[in-house]
Amino acid sequence: MIITTDDHRGAINMEPISTLEESSQYSLDTGFRYPDKTVVITEEEQRRLHGWCDLDREIFGNVADPSLVGRLPVVMTSNTIISCRPDWGQVHTTHRIIQHRPILLGESLRVSGENIDLVPHARGEVLQSAWRYFDADGEVPFEVRPDGLLIDPMYESKRGDKRISRDFNRPEYVHVLTKQCTPEATVGYCEGTNNPIHSDVHIAKEFGFRAPIIAGTQTMSFLLEAVYRTRSPTSISLTINFKRPVFWDDELTVVMADREAGVQHIEAINSAGKCVADCLVDDIHH
Repeated sequence: MIITTDDHRGAINMEPISTLEESSQYSLDTGFRYPDKTVVITEEEQRRLHGWCDLDREIFGNVADPSLVGRLPVVMTSNTIISCRPDWGQVHTTHRIIQHRPILLGESLRVSGENIDLVPHARGEVLQSAWRYFDADGEVPFEVRPDGLLIDPMYESKRGDKRISRDFNRPEYVHVLTKQCTPEATVGYCEGTNNPIHSDVHIAKEFGFRAPIIAGTQTMSFLLEAVYRTRSPTSISLTINFKRPVFWDDELTVVMADREAGVQHIEAINSAGKCVADCLVDDIHH
């Protein structure tokens, strides 16, 4: 279970990682500091979420999946958007992670975050935030910088995607895994969160999507699985960009290529041959 408290000195409770009632006190203002949380990724919760991702528990062993460690800021900023802009949609667009050392299952970390900026976008605005995770010694083993797109309800979606499809025959990219998304897995993975764009067909269509979309952190798990299948990083730095929505019935193919200076590039490609998300691993140590 992901366990949180409002303050690292308080007693641990088993409530969802962020509630809409609590988020009503939050703000989209630049410089707003979120209340500290204490997060623990337990073996039970990692196994549950990985089950919805069809991910073998042995791939990560006793180490916490970075996509799950970095999930709390996404939920907190998502609930902040819902509270502050209830009529606006939202999509996770970019996720930057710096992990200085492995996070162990059951390890307690205090999380501190703040809003960095609210940037204009063609579809609305982008909320940028920065989060640091402190361990028992006061060190920072983990950092996250997520971007969330706030979709203006006045924005009119233009149907169709005219961008060029990816070529499956690129020899430098090797197939790593295939994932079949399902409505059941999408809703199960998002249990405890409050973004209806992952579960409500009508709301998804209101914001220009043909069906509900899976959580960005679920796509992130697919991409990081590709890394951890062949490596066990002690430290890693990466940026994930979410380029297109992943619908709850999509099939994804994950491919990987090694680039110069040890940089890895990973892509998730849908059945139409279009890249829905990519991951640039620019620093990794074993």
